[in-house]
Amino acid sequence: MTKAVKPPLFSLFALIPLTLLCCGLVGCWVVTSRADVIGQYDLSVGSDRISLTLSPDGTFIENVLWASGKVDSLTGTWRWGNGGDLSFDKLWIPKAFAPDYIIQADSRQTSDGPKYTEPGYWSVSAERHWGKVTIAVFPGADVEFKMVHAGN
Repeated sequence: MTKAVKPPLFSLFALIPLTLLCCGLVGCWVVTSRADVIGQYDLSVGSDRISLTLSPDGTFIENVLWASGKVDSLTGTWRWGNGGDLSFDKLWIPKAFAPDYIIQADSRQTSDGPKYTEPGYWSVSAERHWGKVTIAVFPGADVEFKMVHAGN
């Protein structure tokens, strides 16, 4: 009669970090298809919100919906690049949506060049987080657009 052999306890504990790593890798990846980024996105900070719609024809509509009820709208064009990169010709991320380090950088700028919190050219990345497409604006501060409706 053979005796059943139990695996060493340490080998079971070694599987826990490996399992967590695999879950993290599966949960987040770069979007590789232009069609996957087409749709409507929201970015919210407090009671203020930005609605961004990317159309299949390469145009976008950005509506900044302020808590006061005021709405600021911009339109422009966007392009898809290799590796999940998106380029916008005139995107606006107002100060209310920017982290402190961006507001400080804008206040220190002395040249006539554009500031982060003024409408201007943006190049950002699109990623899929647990199945939902996001567009990172200030990745270090977790400021990102989240897809709320996929486009056609």
